[in-house]
Amino acid sequence: VQLIALAVLFFWCFQILKPFLSPLIGGSILAVTLYPLHVRLTSWLKGKKNWSAVMITLLLLSILIVPAITLLISTASEFKHIAIAYREGDIFIPPPAEAVKAWPLIGEQAYGYWSEAANDLGEMISRHKEEVKSIAVIALDLLASTGNGLVVFTLSIIVGGFFLAFSSTAGAFARSVFINLAGSQGESMLEISRTTVQNVAKGILGVALIQAMLAGLGMGLAGIPLTGLWVLICMILAVVQIGILPVSIGVIIYIWNTAEPLTAGLLTGWMILIGLVDNVLKPYLMGKGSSVPMLVVFLGSLGGFIVDGFMGLFLGAIFLSLGYILMMDWLNKKDPTGSPQA
Repeated sequence: VQLIALAVLFFWCFQILKPFLSPLIGGSILAVTLYPLHVRLTSWLKGKKNWSAVMITLLLLSILIVPAITLLISTASEFKHIAIAYREGDIFIPPPAEAVKAWPLIGEQAYGYWSEAANDLGEMISRHKEEVKSIAVIALDLLASTGNGLVVFTLSIIVGGFFLAFSSTAGAFARSVFINLAGSQGESMLEISRTTVQNVAKGILGVALIQAMLAGLGMGLAGIPLTGLWVLICMILAVVQIGILPVSIGVIIYIWNTAEPLTAGLLTGWMILIGLVDNVLKPYLMGKGSSVPMLVVFLGSLGGFIVDGFMGLFLGAIFLSLGYILMMDWLNKKDPTGSPQA
């Protein structure tokens, strides 16, 4: 009877906390990732932990959330202007260059669609109404998911700030949980978990954010339409380990067909340089001893996105990476006969 009552209690506790799980988990990840910075800042502030947590929280909100909201607003505004221009017949699409036909696999088809749009956009949209509607629905769903993700991310930053302010209590609680679950291996598992979360957050999410923001800076200065949307897509592609190459190719093709050669050349060089940032920063930030295979990160991000939308992209990558590291650590501690070492 007591076990049943306890199970019912835990079930209802879970149901009550379920709407807040993503912010709580996201806040925990942020707190673990930023804890070294919190320690240094606390020392600089002469032991004022609360002030350190407040400063880190405000800094994160200002450098992540404010630009993200600005990009969303600008993207929505650009969609509105495009819709107005389309109704008034003011949209100008330059005809494609003959070189487009030479593109591998898609050259002829891309040239045909592009020519149709340049000659009569309204007729082209009417002819391919279902395809255009599908693309529009996907774009709107992506923006809606991103907006929801931003709300969750904002809450995660605030929760992470609270965890940093009470880091001693939170650390003791985590240590107690790991020791009760894993016994004598609890301390080492806790350390592995902490290191993995920090490395994956910095090496995958940090690099993705840097690449997306730098790409957005270049596209914005070059006058690429819907820059906010492309920044978001760059961020997603970088997190799932595909990289920003698909967006870069599209942007480079567009700029060479619409802008001056100098502008096109500068943006091309900038996008290539940003694509190489991944190879330099990721090994440095993730550390040589904790590399996670690309497939693990990709599956984690994709599965997380299916389960939990935009926020799941990040949480899925971190959790599956953590599970992979813990499993490999457990396997490496087994002796040649296959039995775990004492």
